[in-house]
Amino acid sequence: MSGVHLLGVGATALSRRRRESRTLAREAISAALADAGVAPKEVDGLAIAAGNVEFDLGCYDVLGRGSRPFRCRCGLGAVAFHSGWNAVAAGASDVVVCVGGDGMPAPNGHEVAVEAQAAAARLYLRDSGATEQHLARIAAKNRGHGVANPRALIRTGVEADEVMRSEVLAWPLRRLMVAEPVQAAAAVVLGSQEARRRRGPRAPRIRASVLLDADSADGAATVRAARLGYFSAELGPEDIDLAEIDDPTPVDELAAYEALEFAPPGRGPELVESGFTALGGVLPVNPSGGSLAQGSVSAAGGLLQMVELAQQLGDRAGRRQVPGARVGLALTGSWMPAGNVTSMTILST
Repeated sequence: MSGVHLLGVGATALSRRRRESRTLAREAISAALADAGVAPKEVDGLAIAAGNVEFDLGCYDVLGRGSRPFRCRCGLGAVAFHSGWNAVAAGASDVVVCVGGDGMPAPNGHEVAVEAQAAAARLYLRDSGATEQHLARIAAKNRGHGVANPRALIRTGVEADEVMRSEVLAWPLRRLMVAEPVQAAAAVVLGSQEARRRRGPRAPRIRASVLLDADSADGAATVRAARLGYFSAELGPEDIDLAEIDDPTPVDELAAYEALEFAPPGRGPELVESGFTALGGVLPVNPSGGSLAQGSVSAAGGLLQMVELAQQLGDRAGRRQVPGARVGLALTGSWMPAGNVTSMTILST
């Protein structure tokens, strides 16, 4: 297995407004290729995460329909990314584009998801000693981070007390604790060591990419993914400078603190209280604002995390920049119901 590098990233705006899937695909891929300095003819692998054929057509508009050694189609951005990483690491492809796009879900689908998330949240509060106030403080933190992110859907900060006063959707989740579904697309360009040499030294290296079935709703898959990821990267939690953690609700982030070994067992809530995971803290989590500020996506979700990490490690994150960031971690599926996947990725300069 050879080294894999993140050559370039691109994303559309996150929006409540319906846009053509074909247009979203074109915008995301074009932006990622421009960022990477890669021409469409250099791409010999393509991984698409999307739910409709129109999105595929947008990919072909930019990249053409020529045959490629590697192709993949799936429904989750994290799966597309891991598949593309595998292709480059195994030498099956030199340059792979991974792209994902989300349409607007049906309203009842979001309601069902909230009920499932609330059930998992109740279990977590019961077993962890965390409180609703901890959830409110994480929601306020991430929405505050989103103020400095031009991609974020919500760019207005809130206080934890305001979160606690918002409408209860399904206890313990309140309206300001739940990410809003949005439409968006994101793309990344992965390349071999040779492709990186052609581009220059700026592309971060993917030190670990782990993808596991989330066969339980108690975060056990995150613990396994973390152990595998740290071992593969030859790094530990103490080496991480920032993290992007999938946060459709604050529970997902809070539960991940201990699973990722950022805090000892039973002490995850202390990180919230101390400001450890806020911008300016020791290990900022979701400096992008996460899903709570940007909006909730699945096909683009894991790829949007790569966009943020690439900008942070390249010192291109503006007002939300984590000073001296050299190692970044991304996690999806930290506390989701069984039947989904958990992925963990570690990048370094």
